[in-house]
Amino acid sequence: MALRRIDAETLLTPPAPPRDTVIMFGLTGYAIRVTGKGASLMELDVDGSHELASIGKDQARTFIQSIGGAR
Repeated sequence: MALRRIDAETLLTPPAPPRDTVIMFGLTGYAIRVTGKGASLMELDVDGSHELASIGKDQARTFIQSIGGAR
């Protein structure tokens, strides 16, 4: 295995933040948007989307763990 040389610019440039994830609920017109700050329930329509409810990052993590999700 060969070692790779990394320059200072590469080390000092932070990686891009993660992109938001949108999880659709089939053809219901609703979706969940997951961000680094939490999650939101969205209602989708022809004019765009409307946020119906949101929870913070800690609440989202607790909820995911309670339904047996990411550990």
